[in-house]
Amino acid sequence: MESQGIDGLLVVGNAFDAPDIYWLTGFRSTDQITYVKNRGEEPVVASFFNTLERVEKESRITRTHDLSGIYIRLMKEGKIPQDHFDVFVEDTMKNIFTGEVLGVPNHIPAEVLVLVQKMGYDVKVVPDLLKDARATKSAAEIDAIKKAGDATVGGISRLLEMVKDSDIGPNKTLMYKGKPLTVGRMKLALEHFLLDHGAESASDTILAIGKKGYDWHYLGAPADELKAEEPIILDVFPRLKQERYVADITRTFVKGTVSEKLCNLFESVQGAVGAAVDTLKDGVRIDDVNMACYESLKRSGYDSRRLNPEATEGMTHGLGHGIGLEVHEHPSLYKRDDYFKSGHVVTIEPGVYLKAFGGVRIENDYLVSTDRAVLLTEGLDEILYL
Repeated sequence: MESQGIDGLLVVGNAFDAPDIYWLTGFRSTDQITYVKNRGEEPVVASFFNTLERVEKESRITRTHDLSGIYIRLMKEGKIPQDHFDVFVEDTMKNIFTGEVLGVPNHIPAEVLVLVQKMGYDVKVVPDLLKDARATKSAAEIDAIKKAGDATVGGISRLLEMVKDSDIGPNKTLMYKGKPLTVGRMKLALEHFLLDHGAESASDTILAIGKKGYDWHYLGAPADELKAEEPIILDVFPRLKQERYVADITRTFVKGTVSEKLCNLFESVQGAVGAAVDTLKDGVRIDDVNMACYESLKRSGYDSRRLNPEATEGMTHGLGHGIGLEVHEHPSLYKRDDYFKSGHVVTIEPGVYLKAFGGVRIENDYLVSTDRAVLLTEGLDEILYL
């Protein structure tokens, strides 16, 4: 807080919509709470009735502020408490915040931001304060990410079994149990597996077939049919339902005959993975890891938008991203002159995309340590010829 020039921090929300709330408090609930921390003091959570009781029992918070009396007063006055949110905010700030400059994250509700500004506080948005703090993971967080990774590996393995058990039908369509194997069937099977293992997709899975893989964020339409002899990109990023942490794994697979061109793509992307991972460790400049990947692809004859901003083919996205309570969080691999630190958890996901062919991407999750990168998502081959 001192480095940000703020006297306190205000965060409003619930654990499911605002991961910062869960990280700060450990309170897993859909109920909205207000978190205030003065510099050098223990944080305080303000709420009322049953929610406050659960905060005291279920979270890490040791100081609370009870707003139940205000709720009751408003009811006695014939007012609807939910329509007088300003009264709750004003009471919380006057009773808890002791400074002048109030820091808020950039996801603060606009209603709250306007209220505290009207109250006369000097408000400063500190978008990276909590993001940077969350970037270095504890042992418990690393274990949760590994658990999410195990569920992800299992889910991908289940889908690959379906592909292996498929026959090649007319027009190279994969036939599973007598019916075309579609994106919709694959995603449904994945969701069933994840739910059985305590997880769910953080957002829609990417499953791109053949040329559609050129668009590296194409989700796949439910009716899209899987085809033999074409690269198929599968990008799965589930969240544990209880612990809330995520993993992120991508594999590209092909069923049937593999062309020389596709083999070359696979091997080039795999080489870029190795180059980046070999460079990734504590104290290394972020862009040195980026460049290890892009230079490797260049040696294999593939362009990248990092080396050529006008590139439309080759590797046209970043090398990866931090993961934790969100699929994309700090450290940001776009902050080129920052440095990796022990405890960072990042994805490394080189890919090459050709408009007339499709794409190949390989992605795993790694823990940054003092002397090397530690693979957290074990159990899947990188190159998958089925």
